[in-house]
Amino acid sequence: MNTTIDNVRMTKIVNDKNGDNTYLISNFSKKLDNELWYKDELCFVKKVSEKHVTIFRPMDGKKYILNENDIKKFILIGVII
Repeated sequence: MNTTIDNVRMTKIVNDKNGDNTYLISNFSKKLDNELWYKDELCFVKKVSEKHVTIFRPMDGKKYILNENDIKKFILIGVII
């Protein structure tokens, strides 16, 4: 299943109701927003809007805002609805 903003939004809503976190894993090893990323980095989904997903990346302690094209480079993990 391809990761989309809608998939992340629906999963986050269910996880939030259940008190669970929502995570994405990077599916690439290259630069994104001028930062080097490694495959399989675990990132916490902070917020989902209509056109963006805000994640927290523990590797550098920064927040990133992903658009629909960026989100395709990640795998949604956790509760699948």
